Parts: sequence; C-alpha cells; structure tokens
Amino acid sequence: MRFLIALAFASPLFAQPCTFVVNPPSFNIGAATFSGTVLVTQTAGSACGSYSAAVPSQVNWLHITSAVSGTPGDAGVNFIADANLSANPRQATMYIALQNVIVTQAGASCAFSLAPAAQSFPVAGGTATFQVSANCAWQATASATWIALNANNGNTGVPVSYSVAPNTCVAARSGTITLQTSVVPPPTLAVSQDGSPANMSLSASSAVVGSAASDGRITITTGDPCAWTATSDASWLQITYGVSGTGNGGVSYHLLENTAAARVGSIHVGALTYTVTQQAPAPPPVVLKSVANAANYNADAVSPGEIVALFGSNLGPASIVTLQVNNGSVTTALPDASGTQVLFDGVPAPMIYTLAGQASAVVPYAVAGKTSTQVQVQYHGVASTALAMPVQAATPAIFSLDASGVGPGAILNQDTSINTSGNPAARLSVIALYCTGGGVTTPASADGSVTAGASFLLAQAPVVTIGGVNAAVKYAGAAPGAVAGLTQINVEVPATVTPGIALPVVVTSGRFSSTGAVTVAVK
Repeated sequence: MRFLIALAFASPLFAQPCTFVVNPPSFNIGAATFSGTVLVTQTAGSACGSYSAAVPSQVNWLHITSAVSGTPGDAGVNFIADANLSANPRQATMYIALQNVIVTQAGASCAFSLAPAAQSFPVAGGTATFQVSANCAWQATASATWIALNANNGNTGVPVSYSVAPNTCVAARSGTITLQTSVVPPPTLAVSQDGSPANMSLSASSAVVGSAASDGRITITTGDPCAWTATSDASWLQITYGVSGTGNGGVSYHLLENTAAARVGSIHVGALTYTVTQQAPAPPPVVLKSVANAANYNADAVSPGEIVALFGSNLGPASIVTLQVNNGSVTTALPDASGTQVLFDGVPAPMIYTLAGQASAVVPYAVAGKTSTQVQVQYHGVASTALAMPVQAATPAIFSLDASGVGPGAILNQDTSINTSGNPAARLSVIALYCTGGGVTTPASADGSVTAGASFLLAQAPVVTIGGVNAAVKYAGAAPGAVAGLTQINVEVPATVTPGIALPVVVTSGRFSSTGAVTVAVK
C-alpha cells in the first residue's frame, strides 16, 4: 500500500512535456498560385498527441487543402495560396500545432494602359468610349457627376462607354476617368468640356439713376451647378447682397449720394457687366439780386465800360477766381468748374472775378445808346432770372483804398506814391484818380481789351472838383496796362484849395456825378 501511494506521488515527475515543431515556420512566395506543405514534428523526449491546423476566417486567399488535424511525423499540412492580382504584397498567418506559420506573398507585376488619354466635348455634351489593356483587375471611376460611366466597366479589352452631360455654365470644365488600381500614378483619361457665355444672363445691362442715395437689384440666370461672383469697380456702388452664389440668384446694391459730377460704375458678374450711371445733382438756382458800380456800389444804373459788382447767390465757386487774360484781352468766362459768365442782353461781359455770393464784370460797350439792359449771371450752365437795369451814358465813381466806396480814394500822388493822410499831395501837383463809369472812349475801346497806352480818351470830358474847387484835368481816359473800363483821371490840385486830410473829390461827366464820398489829402 505504501508503494502504491509513493508511486502515485512520483508519477508526475516522470510525465514528458509536448513541444511541436513546424517546418518551415514561414513562406515568402511569389504572386502566382502557390501550393505548400508544413511538416509537424516534436522535440526529442516530447510526448505530443494530435495537433490541429486552421486559417483565420477573414483571410480568403489562403486555404488548407489537407486534413485539419494530425499527429507529429505524419505527412503534414498542405495549403494553397491564391494568385495575388494586386500589385500590393500581402501577408497572413496559419495556426498549425499551436505555432504561427506566416505566409508573405509578393504583389503582382501589373501593367495597365488606357486609350485615349484625353477627350473634349462641346457645350451640349455627348458620348464616347475608351479601352483598357490590363493583366490585373481594375475598375474605372469618374471624378465628376457630369461624367457617367456606362457599359463594360472593368472588362479588359472591351470598349467602355461613357457620357458627358450638357454644360449649363459659362465656364469650361474638366474632369477625369481614373482606373482604380495599385499602379501609381493610375492611368487616367482627361475629360474637358466647353462653356458658353450664353449660359448666363443678367436681367439688365445698365441703369441711369438720380444723384440721391438709392438701392437696386439685378437677377442672374444660369445653370444650377454654376458658381458665380459679383464685384463692384466703384466705392460708391456697394454690393449689399449676392457677392457670390450658385445657379439662379440676384445681386442687390446700394448707391451713395452723388454730390459732384455725374459718374459711372459697374458690377461685374463673370464676363458680364451691369453699368450704373449716377447723375450729378441738379445745380442750385443762380440768383442775381443787384448790379452796382464796383467803386461806390450805386445800383441806380449802368453805363458802357463800367466795372460793376453783382450780388446774389450761387454766382460762382466757394473760393474766388480772378480774371484771366488771353491774347491781350480779359476773358468772358472764368476757368472754374463750369465757368461763370455775366450777360448783358445776352452778350458775355469781360469777367473780373467770381465767387459764390459776388461777381464782377465790365459792362459791354454795346449798351451805349440803350435806355435799359437785361443782366443775367450764368454758372454751371444755369442762368439767373434777368434783372433789368437802366442805362446811362456815364456813372462816374472813384475807387476807395479799402474798396468800401467811401473814405480815402485810390489816388496816386505825383511821385506815384499812394495818397494818404500821412502822405498828402501838394497844391499845384498832379494826382491820378482811378475811376470807372466814365462811358465810351475815343477811339472806341474793345470789350475786355488791356490798354497799352494813354490813347483812349473819355468821349465826355469830365469835370473834377477837390474840396469844392475845380481842378484842372490833365488826362482822362483808359488806365494804361488795365482792362478797358478802368479810367485814370490826372488833375492838378488847385492852388486855392484849403488843405485838409479828407477833402471830397467829385467827378462829373455830363449830368452825372460821383457821390463825393471819396476823399483826398492835401497839404
């Protein structure tokens, strides 16, 4: 009994382990179909029973063709590897006798060709075929939905038909038909299709609008898949909606107020253009309120050759523009934005200056002999209402130093210095008075002419008094170097005049006299 118990405890010490040996443990095979055998043995001293063999269910190209069980030393495990039709190598594991047997199969050497390499289609689309030569499996796919593959896709040596849908867009388009293979890069067929400008239209091509801020909209008609963008080429023409879109759509825009000249801007949608012309604001009315002598501002009447000052609103630009001389004559229009003109019975007068509230011109000599004249100011092409003014033969007035029409006159002493209270003229010296409104001259002066010398005398000789005393007139005519209408009268200061710093000076021409508000200083 004791021996049996001892034998029972000792028996595990004599049990032999089982270690299977597989040969070979791995295979490196070519792309073609391959048959192989794995032999199963056991290590020396092992006491192994039966073994099993299996391939994972997800491996569909490796197959055990012999029995899936056996004992060490038998004929082993037979298997077959299917041909690899792909250029990519592959690998799988068989589980045999508790060992991993790895099978690595090389990729196939695939050759593909596709003809033709390119095909173009008109706007209307159409059908065509291509043909594939290959020694491996393939499948063709199109890169765009407008290319449809039809019959025989995947069949080597048989023409594959495909169709191209009509292009509803302006732009041409392109796509590819590609063979889905392991070859890099894969063979492709380039497909191109023309576009047509007729595939897009705008609801209008142009608009003319007023100067006020406003809004507008144009509609776009094109094919459903067609993308478009809209841009403006002017900052005052602002796109508020529809910068881009696909298919039919619209573009909304806003126009800023125009405060200057008429302007043109465009919205561009692809190759199409929508042009907006925004008109200039209507010019404000030109209002002429009065016409006065430029020296003393007497507004009773005008005379031929008189320099006048005109008062009103919108007579010219905001900043003063002064006279211009062209070919020896003062121009009848001043070079601001649109030119200011003063008209006497429709005849343009030489312009001295202009600005918004005041202008100055020389009355044309053609008013001589008339009893009245119609005066208008024209600016930006807009004319004022005509103002009727009586016409006299003369409207004599002396310019004052401060252009107020009163006080110290624009008078030069004999030494050509300016006469002032601190620089009085001596008795019996000759002084020069600068006047206007003397009337016509002999010979006749031309409107706007710049006098070269003292050769144009007043037709009506003036009478001059200083401090109530008659002064001998030495010269009365056009002022040399000045526009015709500016009169220079040289007189001798009477010896009997009482000296003073503000003696009234009066010029009389016929029955018309200056106001006597201008003074001269005599010592």
